[in-house]
Amino acid sequence: MTVSRLTGVLGARADGVTLGPDMDPELVAELRAALVEHEVLVVPGQGLSPQEQAGFSHLLGPYSEVPFVQPVPEHPEVIKVVKEASEPEAFNFGGVWHSDFSFLDAPPAFTVLHALDVPDVGGDTVWASMTAAHDLLPEEMRQTLEQVTCVHSASASYSPAQQALHSGLSGMDIRTSESAEETREHPLLCTHPETGKRSLFFNGTYVRALRGPGVGDGSEAGSREESRLLKWLHEFTTHVRFTVRHRWSDGDVVLWDNRSTQHVALNDYAGQRRELNRTTVAGTEPVA
Repeated sequence: MTVSRLTGVLGARADGVTLGPDMDPELVAELRAALVEHEVLVVPGQGLSPQEQAGFSHLLGPYSEVPFVQPVPEHPEVIKVVKEASEPEAFNFGGVWHSDFSFLDAPPAFTVLHALDVPDVGGDTVWASMTAAHDLLPEEMRQTLEQVTCVHSASASYSPAQQALHSGLSGMDIRTSESAEETREHPLLCTHPETGKRSLFFNGTYVRALRGPGVGDGSEAGSREESRLLKWLHEFTTHVRFTVRHRWSDGDVVLWDNRSTQHVALNDYAGQRRELNRTTVAGTEPVA
């Protein structure tokens, strides 16, 4: 396996490796080390069946639950991310900045996304490094944010009011629920359990409020200062200087570390079909 960096901040490409459930443990360890170091790892030219993709994901860790999105019927650990060419006006799944299911008690550690049928142009995915964002925080701001916790909720994406939005995707079965209103708190500044690096565990979609001295009390009807800080955090963490952008090709597998990144899928391929299979690997509760 040869690993080549894609930017000076995050992202790498791994060549000379075939992913699958029967990989040599030493190679899996090398792959995992590259993944946590570079945060996003592109592995081109793969041909995994849903069963093989799930088996490969198990080499990185146990399966992580996928709320609200129904899996492929014959493969309970695989969800299909698909938008048909006939659905140009439909919402693009993953089309807002987020970290996968950060509203869970223990959000996923890794996501594995396998491109099956992607547009010739358009439908790229962009990731931002929350490690790099943390490291460029002004020291005074960092000290303030150490005392802040984020209130995560799926309400903006999966509450019943959003059902019509998701129903526009005929190839996906997304079932909204009142449970999306439940909240969980995680520290804003976290320590990565494998690398020991510090990062911002933030995304503008699932973080609905902040709690901390002079910031807010954790309610969505927060203070003006809280609103300003939420907006600043979103704009700061998604700045282009922290990002890598991937143009998909059929057969690409991209793995990323949800503990230190957030991402967005771009919706610029109207009239073209886009289909990928996704699996997720369980993580642990974020800790300061």
